[in-house]
Amino acid sequence: MIASSALTVIGAFAALFFARLGSLNSLAPGLIIAVAIMLITALTLIPAVISILSKAMFWPVGPGHEPQRSAFAALGRSVAYRPVITAAAIGVTLIVLAVFSSGYKATYDTLGEMPSDTPSQQAFDTLAASMPPGDLSPTQVYVKANGPIPQNELAALTTNLEGVAGVAAVTPPRVSQDGTAAVVNVVLDTSPFSTQALDTIDDSLRPVAHSSVPGAVVAVGGQTATLADVRSQLHSDTRHVFPVAVVIVWIILGALLLAVLAPVNLIVSVFVTFAATLGTLVIVFQYLLDYVGIDFSTPIVLYLFVVAIGTDYNILMAERVREAFVGGETPRDAAQLAITKNGQTAAAAGVILALTFASLTLTGLKNLAELGAGVAIGVVLASCVMAPMLVPALSVIERSAFWWPTRQSATGTEAGRRFDDAHPSR
Repeated sequence: MIASSALTVIGAFAALFFARLGSLNSLAPGLIIAVAIMLITALTLIPAVISILSKAMFWPVGPGHEPQRSAFAALGRSVAYRPVITAAAIGVTLIVLAVFSSGYKATYDTLGEMPSDTPSQQAFDTLAASMPPGDLSPTQVYVKANGPIPQNELAALTTNLEGVAGVAAVTPPRVSQDGTAAVVNVVLDTSPFSTQALDTIDDSLRPVAHSSVPGAVVAVGGQTATLADVRSQLHSDTRHVFPVAVVIVWIILGALLLAVLAPVNLIVSVFVTFAATLGTLVIVFQYLLDYVGIDFSTPIVLYLFVVAIGTDYNILMAERVREAFVGGETPRDAAQLAITKNGQTAAAAGVILALTFASLTLTGLKNLAELGAGVAIGVVLASCVMAPMLVPALSVIERSAFWWPTRQSATGTEAGRRFDDAHPSR
């Protein structure tokens, strides 16, 4: 189970190798190596330490005994005997939160994510108070030709750029000594990091610049143009990374659980949890805190963490349910047993991890606060709601179909049929 969980996390992070954006692609090796080291440690060092220390490991309480009554035992009974109500309540809540994810607005304003008292932010505010905000980082239009560039073409380029909506000023062309290259600085009338500035580059400025000097190579550069390219590449990477991560996780889950429908249930649950997490971020940061948007890198990083870690908790619970089911327990008893035995472990691990990421909200940087809050929310939903409640409830509702083609033992099948006939789902 530990190896399968680690492989799932590694597989999800490995999907980053399919991203062409360096800031995402470069995350994969470090994350994969870290998880691999933890896997080796969990399978070798930790058991050895426990074996050496023996009873002293749990001093002064000792190994302890399983409590006769606990909150998770009560939760197990509730989920097992009211699976439809449980699944419906959780499903509706997650879907409602997920709907708000459609309001997500990306921001590429890395400067605006800094505290307002930083020197760079104060300098920008001072500049924007009396001059066009685009003066902070002008956009450059480069022209390169095989021979000297005609002055009338450069004049036409300048005039055309001045007519672009969103342009505040255009400087005269600066020409190279041989006359074959020139650069024009374009000052936008909005912050060079704003979504509006990026739209101006993609929708207007680049098409006008490329068509203004026939026969020459025209390129648009600068920080705003770079961010526009990052946005375009991020959209492309998202379309590749998301489905690759899903396929990798589904294969690993299928191999572990030896079932077809169970992995589908787990993946759909994780995806809805991710959407609900993003929707919660939109509610908190865009609607309540009135942020212009959420950092552009947050959704894809959040997706990978929620998929990887959320699936990890699902494996912990689903494998326990499957073990009880195959051993002869009814679907209802198997779910109740899994929640009673493993629910507390999943919840405790999730809360610890969530609090660790939540500490990022204290950094003063908006992008880290958004990421920390997002991962914390996603982990809590995965470890305290999805894994110990939603997944077991679905296994009870779908019964043996949940684990097909895996079958119960013969004695367990007959016992389960009698139990389910006597206690139909509520």
